[in-house]
Amino acid sequence: MVGLAVLLAIVLASVVIVTRLNSAEPGVPEATPTTDARTPESTVPAAAEGPTSGRPTVSVQTAPPTAEGSDPATFAGIPVPAAGPGVTQPGILLMASPATDGSFDVLERVRLPSPIGVLTLRPAPIVRAGQQFASASAAATQVEVSAGDQSVDFSGATVDAGVELPVERGEQFELKYRLTGVTIRSAPSPAGRALAAIGPLTGGVADDFPVLIVVSGGTVLGLSCPLLPLSQQSCGSRVAPAQSIERELPWSLALATVQFNVPPS
Repeated sequence: MVGLAVLLAIVLASVVIVTRLNSAEPGVPEATPTTDARTPESTVPAAAEGPTSGRPTVSVQTAPPTAEGSDPATFAGIPVPAAGPGVTQPGILLMASPATDGSFDVLERVRLPSPIGVLTLRPAPIVRAGQQFASASAAATQVEVSAGDQSVDFSGATVDAGVELPVERGEQFELKYRLTGVTIRSAPSPAGRALAAIGPLTGGVADDFPVLIVVSGGTVLGLSCPLLPLSQQSCGSRVAPAQSIERELPWSLALATVQFNVPPS
């Protein structure tokens, strides 16, 4: 009986030990995946946050730079009108500024009501501005023409008579040129005082086609419209900046005389 009791005690002790081992073994693998699961949660977001927080500071939030020569464009130091004849509506925008030799640098923008394939160019008939211009011989030199954003093969040409210039069909054109032979010196006036007559180089348009003439420069004194009735001939109005004078006229009357002091060289 004693031996049986001892044997039973040994069996019971073995069962207890095995049970404890079985209950302890699952605890080890449970601790290991718990640690592994926390590791990606704490490190992966940290690695992702680094580049994400640095990306938008320059490429997204910085305003794009303004390229030199982009709109708003300027001519002779003043802004080119952003709207009006020759820009947003049919017509001609003529901007002129006197040079040191008495000639004028000119920018002419043309917007036509419908596309054309031939652009008519001719010097403005400045003899109509008065008898003092009877012997003047107006000419546009160093002419550059563009149709839309395409250059026309006419660079450096001189227009001293009527020209029919073939162009790809379009309705917007830009001319740049030096206007010569339009200035006379005012002998009784102070030294350097001069009078010039200017008008658009573009022809072949309707008589009522609007033309905006803008004359700029610190030496420009006044603007007259000799083809208007006498009471309206003092026609220029100053606009900001102060060295700019402008007037809108129909093409058939688009001739202006400019009183100015020849700029010093």
